[in-house]
Formats: sequence, C-alpha cells, structure tokens
Amino acid sequence: MPFFSKGQLFNQETKELFLKAAEKNDTLQIYEIRKQQSNIEITNAKYSFLPRVSFNATYTRLNDDIVFPANLQQLLLGSQALLVKEKIGIPFNTALPSTVSLQPVSPIQQKDIIKTTVNGQMLLFSGFKVSNGIKALKHQQKSLDYLTDKQNTKLFLEISDVYDKTALLHASDVIISSSEKILDEQTRFVEGAIKNGLATPLERKRIELAKQKLILKEVENESAKRLLSYKMNQLTGIPSEDFMQLEPQLVQALIDTAVRMEVRPEIKALNEGISALRYKEKAELTDYIPKVALFGQYETRKKDLSLFDPKWYAGVRLQWNVFDGLTAKNNAKKIALERKSLEVQKKSAAELFELGYKKALEDYRVASQKIILKKTEADLARSTYEFVSKQYLNGLTTITELLNALTDVEKARFEMQQSIYEQRKAALQAAEINGTLLKDLK
Repeated sequence: MPFFSKGQLFNQETKELFLKAAEKNDTLQIYEIRKQQSNIEITNAKYSFLPRVSFNATYTRLNDDIVFPANLQQLLLGSQALLVKEKIGIPFNTALPSTVSLQPVSPIQQKDIIKTTVNGQMLLFSGFKVSNGIKALKHQQKSLDYLTDKQNTKLFLEISDVYDKTALLHASDVIISSSEKILDEQTRFVEGAIKNGLATPLERKRIELAKQKLILKEVENESAKRLLSYKMNQLTGIPSEDFMQLEPQLVQALIDTAVRMEVRPEIKALNEGISALRYKEKAELTDYIPKVALFGQYETRKKDLSLFDPKWYAGVRLQWNVFDGLTAKNNAKKIALERKSLEVQKKSAAELFELGYKKALEDYRVASQKIILKKTEADLARSTYEFVSKQYLNGLTTITELLNALTDVEKARFEMQQSIYEQRKAALQAAEINGTLLKDLK
C-alpha cells in the first residue's frame, strides 16, 4: 500500500475543515438516512417470525333470520311434543293439554349479527425468503458505507483544493511583500541618485509603476481569497472571516509510486450491490418453496354465533405456490440481468481506474520534476537579479533591466509555488484513485 504521510497530504487544519464539511454535507446525510431505513427494513424482516395478533369487530344485518325449512321445523316440534308427553306421562297418541306450550324452534342465525374476534398467525418457515432478504439488505448497507467513503473522498478533494489554492495566494503575497521591500530600497537609492544628478525622475516613476502593479496583484489576491473563503463557507459552514484568518502553506507531497492500486470504494460498492442482487434473486425463487404458518381465532362475543360457528379454532397452514404464471421466475431473471449490468459496470470501472491511476502517477512524476526545474529557475533568477542590481548601482545598466530582473524573480518564485500546488494536486489525485486518500483520517 502507498504511504501518505499526514504532514504531506493534510494537516490538522484541513482535517478539521473536512470533519466540519462531512457534518454539513447533504449527500452524506442522505446516505445516513438510507442506512437507518435499511436497519428498519432488516428489523422488520427479522420480526416476520413474531406472532401477529389482531382484534376485529363487525356488524352484519341479513335480510331475514336464517331458519330451518318448515317441514324440518314441524319434525322438531313433533319431537319436542313427544318428549313433553313422555315427561308428563300421557300416551304419545294423546293430544297435549292446552295449558302446555311448545318452545319455538330457534333460527340457525339471527339477521342482526355482532361479532368480536381475536385473530392470530405466526410464520414458522418462509422458504428462506426472509433470510435471503436480510442478507440482501445487509449487502445494501455495506454498499452505502462504501458510497459514503466515496463521497468523503470527493469532499476532501474539494476542501484540499480550496485550502491549497488559498495557500498559493498566501505564497504570492509573500513574494509581493518581498518585491515591495526591494522596490523601497531601490526608491531610496534612486532618490539619492537624483539629488546627485546620477539618475532622472523617469527612473523613479518606473519604480512607482512597478509598485502599482504589485498593489494591483495584492488586490487581485485578496479578492481571490475572499471567493475561496465563500466556497469554504459553503462546504463547511464556518464563517468566511474565520477562514480568512488562516495562513495555509504549500508543502510538497511525497508518495510511493511503486505500489499496486487498492480496491476503490466505488468497486467495493458495486461488489456489495452485486451480492445484494444475488440474494434478491434467490428470494424471488423462494416463492416456489412451501411456507408454513400457525393461525387461530377466538370469538370474544358468543351471543350472535350461529349453530355452525365455532368459539375458537387453531391450525397450521401450508402454502405452496405451484404455478404463479411464471411471475417469480421472470422477476428473478430481471434481477439477474440487473446484476450482470453491475458486473459489466464493475469491469469497465476497474479498467478506467487502473488507467487513471497510471496517468495520475505519471502526472505526479512530471510535477515532482517540474518543482526541481522551477527551483533552479528561481535560484537563477535571483542570482541574475543580484548581478543586475550590482551593475545598476555601478551605473552599468538601466532601471528597466533591473525591474525586468526583479519581475523575473517574482515570476520564477511564483511558478515554483504553482508547481508545488500542481504536484500536491497530482499526489492527491493519485491517492484518490488508489482508494487510500482518507486512510489516515480514519
């Protein structure tokens, strides 16, 4: 694995800025909400095996009472009469006394029906649908974790870019301040030379013009820093004024280029997505496996029960979906195609990341070499300026040549700082593609 020193890729300030940005970022908040939703779905799936109990109350009115047919009612009344005669001790062929009345035959079901019941059911075996569904949800959760890593990486690159651009502007301010001091010294020299008749006011005006150019650069830098502070405020929520108080510095980044690329969060997320779809496919096909459940019902109000209604019942239900019009099979095929699509995306992404990593490493090597070149140019420009300055003091060259030499110094020093910025950007890009950018932050 490549080694990225904490002092090289980020410092405590950038770490704190990143943490604030992570708290504020909308995408990360959405991922967190989705993970919480996934946790609830997993819990619900596990609760599938818990008993379900419900209370029901109904009122029904029939058009009329449900009664026995007339001939059956006559038979029942006749049987009742025989029992009465036997009880009071009169012959069965003797008519009942007028003082004895028979009970009317009760209806099978009265037309007004009020029922209150307690129902219960409990899943015993889901045909592995629940277990496969839970596994799919867990892989979805891991996929969200890797997408979170991807977003964190993207966020850190934004923070780092704003921070390094601000550092580049601060470096430019230092260069401008150094040039202003040199021009102040040259101004004092020219003023003395003018008094002694060794220089003209035109030379002083040229120095003043050079100072005005530096002032303009300072104003431009200040404006650019304010814009960057607004961007940092949008990313992290910290006040722009607080960020303007920081004085970031550019530090050359060092990485080990002789390493293999680590698996990126995007590839890991795709792997988890593929696994999740594989379990979803299995869950669809479990529709053809028998399911077993307990069920039961208890009548809490018995007054309106018919002669055929039980007070309670319980049983075991076996549900075996033998043929569903091939719905489950087609759904499984659809999921399988979606999984194959992710596998193609994974293969393509891996190839692109491999190529991108190689390019980033080459950019890093070129940028590192460029720093050496720009440092040499800066040293040469400085030596040239010192030589021209001595010549000017001895009257061997013009103020124009001196100012041009000073401008070359400014340009070379700034280009050296610019090359460090570019080298850091290439190093961060290599670390991002390599999947190790946030390794030291965790």
